[in-house]
Amino acid sequence: MTITLGCVSGLGLLAGSLYMLFYGSEGACEEPGARERLARVSAVVPAAAAGTAPVAERSGAECMDDSGEPWMSANSVYTHGGDVQPLITHYWDTATADGWKPVGTRAKAQERFRGVSGMCFRKDVAGEPALLRVGSVRPGEFLVAVESALDGSSMDC
Repeated sequence: MTITLGCVSGLGLLAGSLYMLFYGSEGACEEPGARERLARVSAVVPAAAAGTAPVAERSGAECMDDSGEPWMSANSVYTHGGDVQPLITHYWDTATADGWKPVGTRAKAQERFRGVSGMCFRKDVAGEPALLRVGSVRPGEFLVAVESALDGSSMDC
C-alpha cells in the first residue's frame, strides 16, 4: 500500500486539529489522561475521501456525560458532491485496511451510512476500545467521528 506525503500530512493535520479543538472545547474532561487518549484515538482516523471538504465550524471534540457514563468524541463534518458510494467505498476500504473491524456487512454499508448511527467500526487504540462512525448528516454532508468511553468500556454502535 502506497502512502503519499499528502495523506500523511492530512492525517497529522487532522489529529493535531482534533487535539487542539478538544483543548478548546466546551466539554470538561475530568478523567486523568482523557485528553491524551482522545489525541491517540483521533490520530488513527482514516484520511478524508477525495473530493470532500471539511466544515470547520461544525467539527470539534469534547467529553460528555449525557448517559451517566462519560465518553469522548471527536467529530469532523465534510461536504461531498452528492454520490455517497465513493465515500462508502473509501471509508470501508481505508478503515478495514487500518485495522478497524466493521459492525455489519459491506452489503448493508449504504443503508447504515444513511442511518442514524452510520457505518460503525471498532478498534482498540492504545489498549482502549474505540468506535469510528461514518454517516450522512444531511444531503451533501457527512460526519466522521471517533468515540471512546472514559472508563475504557466498549460502546455500542
